[in-house]
Amino acid sequence: MIVVISGATGGIGAEVVKKFASKGYSIVLLGRDLEKLSNLSYFIGKNYKVNVWHYLCNIMDKDSVDLCIENINKIEEKINLLINIAGVFPYGPIMDVNMGTYNDCLDVNLKLPFMLSTGLFDSLKKNGGGKIINIGSSSSYAGFKNTVIYCASKHAILGFSRALHDEWKDYGVTVHCISPGTVDTDMANILAQDRSTYIKTEEFSELVYDINRYSGNMLIEEVRAIRRNIK
Repeated sequence: MIVVISGATGGIGAEVVKKFASKGYSIVLLGRDLEKLSNLSYFIGKNYKVNVWHYLCNIMDKDSVDLCIENINKIEEKINLLINIAGVFPYGPIMDVNMGTYNDCLDVNLKLPFMLSTGLFDSLKKNGGGKIINIGSSSSYAGFKNTVIYCASKHAILGFSRALHDEWKDYGVTVHCISPGTVDTDMANILAQDRSTYIKTEEFSELVYDINRYSGNMLIEEVRAIRRNIK
């Protein structure tokens, strides 16, 4: 069993990687920082005794995305699951947003999941099909000041997930979207909120793993994971 994880070295990504490795999954790590990928790859291989691959996957360099997709498709074992976690969180008034920030947000939060999903489709549908899990946000369902572009990108990933599931389910490829409230990662440092209320990465990784477990007639298409208290 192989799981491909984008944003693998981030706060959520690293916990999800460890969760799946602890369950015996081989792991394909994708990210923008080759040193962090190498370090995480070594840690997983040493501590969990599973196969690990890591590839540079930077949406700002389309050739790197194309190359990592090509390399993943060459892996002889079946690709069971793609988890699109990579994301950026531009914060500030909309009038301060320039086109560079706009493009970066849409590229990472939406274009990369599109490229990875379509690029790995043939590998996912082999031998009975596979799953794609996209990480949305509470911003997939609501709008918040100072996060207009981020909210737009997360609304888009929810719509992308719903439509792609409907299009690919007959091929045996199911698409799921998990949308958490604020998770306790470095990305949330800019927010002036009570950090004690944030969702813990360990708990969230359990949810991601659980969504993947169901392979019978029950299918969980999308999940909203809200914070118990917001202060």
